[in-house]
Amino acid sequence: MKKLLPFLLLLWLTACAPRVYLAPNFSQTVQPRHKMVAILPFNVHIKPAPQLAGIGPRPTQKSLAEQEYQTGLAVQNNVFSWLLQRASKNDYTVEFQDVARTNTLLQQAGLSYEDVQDRPREEIARILGVDAVVTGQLLLNKPLPLGVALAINVFTPYYAPSDEVLASLSLNDEQGGRLLWKYDCNLQGGGGTVLTTPQDLTNALMRNAAKRFPYRR
Repeated sequence: MKKLLPFLLLLWLTACAPRVYLAPNFSQTVQPRHKMVAILPFNVHIKPAPQLAGIGPRPTQKSLAEQEYQTGLAVQNNVFSWLLQRASKNDYTVEFQDVARTNTLLQQAGLSYEDVQDRPREEIARILGVDAVVTGQLLLNKPLPLGVALAINVFTPYYAPSDEVLASLSLNDEQGGRLLWKYDCNLQGGGGTVLTTPQDLTNALMRNAAKRFPYRR
């Protein structure tokens, strides 16, 4: 998690529109040999809303860690559903490993949620028996409740932050862990429009990211 924060904080300051990287000659040298891709649990960091008098207790580190873990699994499953739906329309030249199998194989290999974030991507790809792995990193700026945020913005000189998510998707090759594709974006909304549920978050991310995902026919 410590490795995640500096990168995402820098991205927060610099990103306004999606930024996409694709390895040179991907369609000629990589795409023909890839058959199966796995999606790993997302690495999530939640920045809680500021604590204000009368709003309630600040979440504990334990409760935040559990929420980050559950969000990471939920978004993993939702991204899989997005890509699977497009694959069913014959949009991609690869198949996607079922996330239940992915997580079972990781567990059987003795890899915890934290281990998955730190291990070399080529090592994880070999454990899963796939040609490449998709990883995701999310930094969630947790907003205040809508009514509280509006009151702060209207009646005080302070600014109450809206929903904001820094999202990064990566695709790494089983051969040497080489970065093949990367998608960075900053999602922003107000009053819970982006962060209501992991499904809402995934939809906001994948509406554009799925169109930019490689392996297109």
